[in-house]
Amino acid sequence: MKKKSAIYLLLGLAAVLLIGSTVGSTRAALTYYSENYVAEITVSQIGVSLLENGQVVSSRDYEKNQWKVSTNRGDGSASGALLLNLLGEGEKLALNKWYNEKLTVKNSGTIDTYVRVRIYKYWIKDGKKVTTLSPDLIDLNLVNNEKWIANPNKTAECTELFYKGILPSGSETEAFADTIRIDGAVASEASVETKGNIITTTYKYDGVEFHVDVEVDAVQTHNASDAIKSAWGVDASDLGIL
Repeated sequence: MKKKSAIYLLLGLAAVLLIGSTVGSTRAALTYYSENYVAEITVSQIGVSLLENGQVVSSRDYEKNQWKVSTNRGDGSASGALLLNLLGEGEKLALNKWYNEKLTVKNSGTIDTYVRVRIYKYWIKDGKKVTTLSPDLIDLNLVNNEKWIANPNKTAECTELFYKGILPSGSETEAFADTIRIDGAVASEASVETKGNIITTTYKYDGVEFHVDVEVDAVQTHNASDAIKSAWGVDASDLGIL
């Protein structure tokens, strides 16, 4: 019984995907959990993929006793990137304009799963996170809240969503987001300094980049309540996702 419980937990931790992106520059990282134990899973093949506007950003699947990773970079990188095609050639980002950003998850493994996503929004300047700027002004429009159940314990920077019900092998979820914009309120965040006849306006958001990171992971359906509790730390029955 101890051995079976361990396998359930390991399956719950088997696939975790972290994607990060910015406007102006993009970055991403793939995170591996319990790599030394996952190799013991030889029968079930768990896999998960993040799709943006119908295209796979990054996927990680356990096949033939090893992890297979593919990304939209196409250069052998272990991580993909969001928002690469947000702007057209020569186009500049416009405030208050909605851009297409349909995000879905696909079960790219051979077993049915439950799925969770975590969305992180924040600002970066000179390579460092700026905690004084509001993540709420990065407006990612979340949709299908009857299928994507939000964890009530969310923060301004992080939103956690759970897909309601089983995602069968090969199936794709309904979108959890469909558009994105930068709130025009960023232009009103400014300080004005007057020295004689010279007036200097400094915008609080000048020179910053916005980041949207999406983390996707999945757990197997067998003994789901225990697996979800172990992997995600929540009670599935309380959230109503089973």
